[in-house]
Amino acid sequence: MPATLTTAEAAYALGVSHRTVRRHARAGRLPSTRDPKGDLRFDPGDVMAARQTGLIKSRVVQLTVEDDSVEAAPPAPAPLPGFLAPATPCPAGELPEWLMTEEAAVVLRLSVRTVREQAALGTIPARRFGGHWRIHRSAVEAPQVRY
Repeated sequence: MPATLTTAEAAYALGVSHRTVRRHARAGRLPSTRDPKGDLRFDPGDVMAARQTGLIKSRVVQLTVEDDSVEAAPPAPAPLPGFLAPATPCPAGELPEWLMTEEAAVVLRLSVRTVREQAALGTIPARRFGGHWRIHRSAVEAPQVRY
């Protein structure tokens, strides 16, 4: 797990826009630091605490934290994004066939813009559905090695 999260990673973990994350950081509701380049960085524990306490409201539930003390747990918790989950390859059955650019970017640890550019160039297997790029599962899966 990285020591800090970028604004985009924190936004994905919270299920909100990067602008919302910056606004909460500016207001002091989400603790942040700045790296040597001046970019905002967030502690993963602070991000998860903000998610658990409901400090930042999300329209989409993307993360759940398993806690034995919670009695009303959701029936099927969502998987953690790639930057919060252990670095293990995802089995083919857990990924949908076509991923959104944001999902593929997290798994590949690239920016969304880079994923879109690579899709447009044909470097990674992708198609446009309704004006949006969708990345095929084979682009983000660990290659199968046969001995």
